[in-house]
Amino acid sequence: MRELLATYFVYAHNPAAGIKKLVQRRSFRQACVGYFVAALGWVVFFNTGDDLSLFTLGLKGLLVFAAEVTAGYFMAALCGLFLDLRRVKVSAAQLFVLLGSAGFIKALLIAFALIAAAWPQPSVRGVAPFWVLFVWVLQLVYLVRGLKRTWKVGTAEAVGAWLFGFVPVGVLFGLVGIFLVWGLILLF
Repeated sequence: MRELLATYFVYAHNPAAGIKKLVQRRSFRQACVGYFVAALGWVVFFNTGDDLSLFTLGLKGLLVFAAEVTAGYFMAALCGLFLDLRRVKVSAAQLFVLLGSAGFIKALLIAFALIAAAWPQPSVRGVAPFWVLFVWVLQLVYLVRGLKRTWKVGTAEAVGAWLFGFVPVGVLFGLVGIFLVWGLILLF
């Protein structure tokens, strides 16, 4: 935890040095903390106001954490492949850690969920997709800036690299989700 806070303070003072320090350490623990915060953000955002038991909430959190780590693994591998094909020498482990640190941005979903819970108007829940989109855009900006500062790639190349990783992973998780829901409907 001490290293995570030290990295944060370096990032607050000098973002380029903070990201370089983060990816050079390649700390799996720091990446997992970021993925855990992202999973917590998703679970709180989509389950605020539901009457869930602690066991169910913990199980959902564990499943979303596993999905976040798996998606981060594949996105880092595909982004690294794209950049390697463009002759940029990157490490998939460093990209995995960078993606994990971007999970802290998803903590904003917790704040949005608390705002929605405190506001009794149903129209507030209608803007939830925009909140998710806002968080994804912030996360993409952070990741693009991380690539630009660490590996000196252009903006278009950095956006292309992350989209090269995100699109197949998004399609895969979408298809798995559809077939999982479809299977549960057929079973019950």
